[in-house]
Amino acid sequence: MRSSSCFSQRVRAGAAAGLLMFSLHAGAQTRDWVVTGTIVTADRVFADGALSISGDKITAVGERAALPGNAAVTKLDGIVLPGFIDLHNHLTWNVHPRWIPNRKFSNRYEWQNTAEYDRVLAGPHAALGGAICEAEIFGEVKALIGGATSVVGSLTPDKLGCSRGLLRNLDVDSGLGPAPAAGEACQKNPKAPQALFDLVVNDVFPLEIDYERMNFLRCALGSGAMRSLVVHLSEGADASARREFRMLNKTGLIMPGLVVVHGTALRAEDFQVMGEKKAGLVWSPRSNDELYGESSNIAAALQQNVAVAIAPDWSPTGSAGMLQEIGYAGRRYKNVTPEQLIAMGTSAPARMARLDDRIGALAPGLMADFIVLHGDKDKPHLAAVRATPADVQLVVVGGRPMYGDAPVMARLLPGVKLESLVVCGAKKSLYLGDSAAAAPRRSFADIQSKLAAVLAKAGASLAGFECN
Repeated sequence: MRSSSCFSQRVRAGAAAGLLMFSLHAGAQTRDWVVTGTIVTADRVFADGALSISGDKITAVGERAALPGNAAVTKLDGIVLPGFIDLHNHLTWNVHPRWIPNRKFSNRYEWQNTAEYDRVLAGPHAALGGAICEAEIFGEVKALIGGATSVVGSLTPDKLGCSRGLLRNLDVDSGLGPAPAAGEACQKNPKAPQALFDLVVNDVFPLEIDYERMNFLRCALGSGAMRSLVVHLSEGADASARREFRMLNKTGLIMPGLVVVHGTALRAEDFQVMGEKKAGLVWSPRSNDELYGESSNIAAALQQNVAVAIAPDWSPTGSAGMLQEIGYAGRRYKNVTPEQLIAMGTSAPARMARLDDRIGALAPGLMADFIVLHGDKDKPHLAAVRATPADVQLVVVGGRPMYGDAPVMARLLPGVKLESLVVCGAKKSLYLGDSAAAAPRRSFADIQSKLAAVLAKAGASLAGFECN
């Protein structure tokens, strides 16, 4: 983990000028600027701190007294954290309201095979049709509302034009570099060409991957050409769910960069294998509790030195966003500390996805992905765990303010078209930027209206912005 550093000694004549405006929008050259507040880094808290940004990168972190000169200063009396990294989501499904089934299930295949699931979720989702791009945008907005700056679970690459510019879609459009080339060494059969779309590959059903693709992914992951492979595995509570882990282990895919989502059926000996082979685990406690009546054995995973991240899964049975999922875990799982929960949403997912040289912390050289929360600055980790979406003061992705309190966004983006939202009773503003490529010059309200109309025809309704 990178450690934070104080600002180097610089000429500070410009700092005394006070608060300055700056204009920042997609396609324009970003200016140097500074955010002040309670800065939470990996190893310490700066009570009167400052974060310096140049373009899309963080250039310095430290005490406000060491403020660099000649930079616009945005004073935010809040808690500044790395943006949350959501390694497990299904964004287009987040248009649907909560689904509370009337019983618990043994594994994921069981509930996916019920008539109730077809009626409440699968049918309405299939009916989205031409509104699928709007569903993607809606899902990304919900992710921003929950404090995420990076996410896995976007549309497949053939839908890449649907949404660009809201947050980092790590599996299809991360903005962290060109899609890696796996090289001839991983291309065993030239008649079956393979490709990596970005630094992360997301596969919901790894045991259904064909032979050629499995060989390619194993080679790409082992060589480092692919940073990480996120797979759903052992989701449920029965023997068949646990058997999935043993089956995947035999393929040789369990290695550094392999990220197991759920793992609710895994036992200590399984986590021992993951720890030895340096694979990571994504914990989605709310959805697991709702569907199976139990969740992953986090204590056993941590005891075996398995890196653990937290993520919301999806809105219907999980949480609407990262902040809400962290809050749920904080209320229900008292054995996990606030410091651990914040790490599970920031540094842990970055590390297990092998992206910690780019994102996941407030440190010089990393991407300027961060959030600012209202809350008790004397206990910043606890305040973050207890926060709701109403407490999100600002979300910045790659140095660009994308969402936050209406007055803050208006000050940071003067003259730029912003979308007005009311979230958990608080007035917020959203910058769509170039993310509405599928619906040019349309407002977010229009996008919501289209989704509501399409879902209504399917006998369903559009979800709101859930607070917890």
